[in-house]
Amino acid sequence: LHIYLSTSLLLSMRMMLLLGSATNSVLRNICQCLLRFMGALLTRILDRLIWKPVYCKINGQTYKRIEKQLLFVRHAEGYHNSLFDERKVHEAINIRDPELTPLGNNQVADLRKEVDILIKSGVKIEKVIVSPMTRTLQTAWGTFGGHNIPFQACHLVSEYCDAPCNYGTRRSQLEPQWQQVDFSIVPEVWWNEDETDVTITLRAKRFREWLFKQPEKCLAIVSHAGFLHELLQEQFRNCELKRINWIHRSRRQARGH
Repeated sequence: LHIYLSTSLLLSMRMMLLLGSATNSVLRNICQCLLRFMGALLTRILDRLIWKPVYCKINGQTYKRIEKQLLFVRHAEGYHNSLFDERKVHEAINIRDPELTPLGNNQVADLRKEVDILIKSGVKIEKVIVSPMTRTLQTAWGTFGGHNIPFQACHLVSEYCDAPCNYGTRRSQLEPQWQQVDFSIVPEVWWNEDETDVTITLRAKRFREWLFKQPEKCLAIVSHAGFLHELLQEQFRNCELKRINWIHRSRRQARGH
């Protein structure tokens, strides 16, 4: 592959020299077509080199190294957030599966502009992973909808389930409202009202393992402050986006390696 890449680069350079000295219009057109072909070929080769899994040794064990480009988003302001800001804690925690506030919808509109610029700049988001909570579904669709990107609901990225505001809605009720979202991996009752610090830590681990089994290399994950902090040890404001490249190393099981 390295020899092939070097040969392709050499041929491209020769074509550019020939194109610069060519006076015949037919010859120039041929050179331009060949350059375009070589450029496309080099792009495919480099893409395979970048995304090909790399095997490395750590403490005598062989691991597979996979890198993913991830866009993490916390949902925009929900009605429970606004009540918390007003110090109406009792009312806030007892709103079940709250929707976005008008301010939250404005935050989504602003984030969509940011995402539109990213996509136009060449960022190719292959899938949106979204918590099945209403506020995350609204944020995800308002931000990424209309870009021909598939949406996958995933209960593993839902919020720390410590109050009714973090209790979900049954899958059978969500699916008719969100027909553009794939709920195939979400159970009918997918939230755990007995969540603890231990179970959310295990859930974050399960999500990491699940994520790196997915074939897509660039994904957006729309989730919640508590879960994102558990997963990334990062604080997120409402409707904040952070781009993070994740490198995953998994133990290689194949014989002879």
